[in-house]
Amino acid sequence: MKFPKPVPQPDVDTAPFWSACGRGALIGQRCGACGLWRWPPRSHCPSCHAASPVWESLAGTGTIVALVTFHRAFDPSFLDDIPLTVIHAVLDGTDEQMVLQADLRPGETGARIGSRLRVVFDAVNGMRVPAFTLLDSKGSNS
Repeated sequence: MKFPKPVPQPDVDTAPFWSACGRGALIGQRCGACGLWRWPPRSHCPSCHAASPVWESLAGTGTIVALVTFHRAFDPSFLDDIPLTVIHAVLDGTDEQMVLQADLRPGETGARIGSRLRVVFDAVNGMRVPAFTLLDSKGSNS
């Protein structure tokens, strides 16, 4: 029996992000007052408390700062993806506050802290969600 994968539930703060993902674009939120990048998106800046979020396009590349590989499915809908590596990456053009979490594409190996990657978009139950693919030293897919 196949189980459907869970999908994100956009809310008022995250809807612009998910809309951009649906178009195959990656955007990030920063404070319009102090410039702080932030993830997850929210209405008020955690630093200066201003209510002036702005969305900006991101290059979609970054560096792994943390990762974990699951060897058991925590949900039956992920059985076909095991082993599943979940990445935390700081995205280029942002700061350490903008850490995006997404899965490494199944079948890719060799991910480690400091590895370079890029964001791709996978279709999951009618939504396009970000995932990561590794880059080699030349900046192309490995």
